[in-house]
Amino acid sequence: MKAGQTLLLVDAQPSVRKVTRTVAAREGLRLLEADDGQEGLDLARAEVPDLVLIRRDSPVLDALSVTVLLKQAEATRSIPVVVLCAEATALDVEHYHDAGVDDYILLPLTEHNLLEKLETWLP
Repeated sequence: MKAGQTLLLVDAQPSVRKVTRTVAAREGLRLLEADDGQEGLDLARAEVPDLVLIRRDSPVLDALSVTVLLKQAEATRSIPVVVLCAEATALDVEHYHDAGVDDYILLPLTEHNLLEKLETWLP
């Protein structure tokens, strides 16, 4: 992970935003925030972040829809997408994989599990 890399968070939950802001600030990451999937998709297309973290059940467009749309476009195809979810059954993981999701984080989000995924997906 390198200072200055851009992380897009698509989640309106205050607790998730607080943890993400804390970690991003400490690691020197540029943080973009969106309240819903459509806003997140628009930001991803405009800013082309290094990583997208998105809540599975984001309003307007859910995480899988956003992922499919990002992976279809040349400019955003290579952006890793990590889904935030309360649970992940084997079937859920299969659906994530089919949509192009790269990884997932089980909620509640902690600094430790966020940092672990950032280290994996922000080389």
